[in-house]
Amino acid sequence: MRPPAPRRRKRTLSSKNLLHAPTNADPTMMEHFQFAQPEWLYVLPFILCLLILRRRRGAEGSITYPTVRFIAPLARTPHSLAGKIGAVCFVLAAAAIAIALARPQKVEDKSFRTVNGIDIMIAFDLSYSMDTPDMVLNRMPINRLVAAKHVITQFVDSRPDDRIGIVGFAGKTKSFCPLTLDHALVNEIIHNFHLRMIQADGTAIGSAIAAAATRLDDRKDTKSKIIILVTDGASNSGQISPLVAAENAAKLGIKIYTIAVGTENGTLANGMVVQSEFDEPTLRKIAQITGGEHFRAQNMASFNKAFTSIGKLEKSEAKVHTVRHIEEYFMYFLIAGGALTLLGLSLQVLKPTPAP
Repeated sequence: MRPPAPRRRKRTLSSKNLLHAPTNADPTMMEHFQFAQPEWLYVLPFILCLLILRRRRGAEGSITYPTVRFIAPLARTPHSLAGKIGAVCFVLAAAAIAIALARPQKVEDKSFRTVNGIDIMIAFDLSYSMDTPDMVLNRMPINRLVAAKHVITQFVDSRPDDRIGIVGFAGKTKSFCPLTLDHALVNEIIHNFHLRMIQADGTAIGSAIAAAATRLDDRKDTKSKIIILVTDGASNSGQISPLVAAENAAKLGIKIYTIAVGTENGTLANGMVVQSEFDEPTLRKIAQITGGEHFRAQNMASFNKAFTSIGKLEKSEAKVHTVRHIEEYFMYFLIAGGALTLLGLSLQVLKPTPAP
C-alpha cells in the first residue's frame, strides 16, 4: 500500500492577487556621484604647481650679521608665518572655487517598470483518457496528465506579469481558480489535479471554452485575453458546441490556442496501441476562428515547444520610466572658497609690518 499523500495547506486568494498585472512595480533606485562640468578639475594641478613654486620662492638667500642674528627670528617669524598661511588660504580657496565650478552632484535615478499584462485562462482536460501513459519524462513513462502538469506549471512560472486562471473539464466544467497574480497558488492547484476531480465522463470542450471566456469577459481592464485549451480528445459532451463557443469568444476579443496532447494513433511508450479520439480539424478551426494557433504535442519536446511558441506570440508590454533627482554640492565649496579668500586677505592686512 502507498503511504497517504501529505495534506497540503489550502491557500486563499486575496483581493490584491485578483487585481490587474502590476502597473507600477516597486521602483529601482541607483545613486552615484558626478561632476557636471569636470573640465574645471584640470585647474587643480596648476594650483598645486603654484603652491610648490610659492614655497620655493620663499626660500631666498640672505647674509647673516652676527650682531643682529639673535633678533632676526623675532623680526621675521610673524611676517613669514602670516604670509605662508595666507598663501595656503589663497591656494585652497582657488581649489575650492575650481571644484565648485565643476559642480559636484549626487544623482538618484528611480526606475519605474510599467507593465500591461495578459489575462490567460487555461482550460485543462481532466477526462479519464488523460491517464494514457504515452509521454516520457527523464526516460520514465508518464501519463498525459502528469506531462501537462509539468509543462503548464513551467509556463505559469514564466509569466510573472500576467493574471492566470484555471478551468478544468471532463464531461462537465469546473472553475478551479479565477484570474490571479498568485502564481504559486495556481501551480499548487495544478499540482493537485487528478482524474477523479470531475465525476462526469466525456469531454466538454465547448463548455470549457464558454466557462473560460466568461471569466475573461468579467475583466474589462485588460487589452489582451487568451485561452489555452489542453485536451487529448474530441468533444462529446456539454450544452454548447466548440465552434459556437469559439465564435462567441472571438466576439469578446479572446484568442484561443489549442493543444492536442498524445502520440500518433495512441501509441504508448512501451509500444502498445490504444484508441485515441482526436478531432484536430475542430481544434484547428477553434484556433482559426479566434485568431489563435493549433499545436500538436506528441511528446514532451513538442509539448514544451507549443507553450514556448505561445509565450513568444503573447508578450506582456513592459515600459521603464526613469525619474532623476540631482542634488548640487557646489555651494558648499563656493562658501569654503569665499571664507578661505577672506581669511587670506585678513592675514595680509593684519600681518605685522617688517622692521626696516
